[in-house]
Amino acid sequence: SAMRIAGHELTDSIRSRRAIVLLVLYFAGSIAGTLIFVKILHGVEDQVVKAMGLDPAKNPGGVTATLWESKAFRDIIVHLTGNKEVAMELLRIPPIALFYGWMSFAFAPLLVVLTAAPRIAEEVWSGSIRFALFRTSRGAWCLGKFAGQACQLLIALLLSAAGAWLVGFLRTDHFALIPSALAMTSFALKAWIYALAFLGLATGISQFFSSPNIASSVSFIALIVLSALGGLSAHFAKANTIGGRIWDLVNMVIPSGHKLDLWRIDPAHVVPAVVFLVALSFAYMLIGQSYFARRDL
Repeated sequence: SAMRIAGHELTDSIRSRRAIVLLVLYFAGSIAGTLIFVKILHGVEDQVVKAMGLDPAKNPGGVTATLWESKAFRDIIVHLTGNKEVAMELLRIPPIALFYGWMSFAFAPLLVVLTAAPRIAEEVWSGSIRFALFRTSRGAWCLGKFAGQACQLLIALLLSAAGAWLVGFLRTDHFALIPSALAMTSFALKAWIYALAFLGLATGISQFFSSPNIASSVSFIALIVLSALGGLSAHFAKANTIGGRIWDLVNMVIPSGHKLDLWRIDPAHVVPAVVFLVALSFAYMLIGQSYFARRDL
């Protein structure tokens, strides 16, 4: 029953062009962001080459590949990350794929909240939900809505990875075709898992309201609050005190607390993060379901 609802959600999104807009948004945004990164990369390389008294390269990429392997640059990355093991793992990833990973993790949650938050509220507002609930339960209907949105999100992220890869292929020298494709696909899947938690949050909040606009506004505020809590918990959880342990607990129940582990290559870190994030997505959604199940529709 939930799978049928998910299929209907996909076909309805395609019919209403929501899915098409979502795919175009992710694809075009990925291309635009990567083009800006390549332009900045080219400018940095030109400055480095001029400082060395050499002629600037026509396309970016060659100087970066050399810098990426230098000990001085690696030491800088270790200092910035604060973790040598994580830094060494990141330095195995092609630069443009690393940028795509940052971009997908940074913007996917925001786009998910903006697109998914109104979905349940607008059907309650229009009254169309009453026809659907004759054939299925409220829980299965909400789960189907969640699954349909998750499928759209996965397709959109994979398409955005293809857009970033295409820009790298066309605009950079010494572009690692296969490693970049594998790294970008991996980041797209990891960003999808990360964004699922926010999809669960938006779906849960949407079950509390009958107004799509209010559901979107509250979901956006919740996103800001979670981001702020993530920054605070990451800072204060380091303290070996009771307060630090409380912040460490907060870190476990918000998505950003598991983001760093998703950047790792080692499955021993990635798998627990995936499990926690999927669990959080369902936990957020079930909070809304506990209210939605008793609502007078």
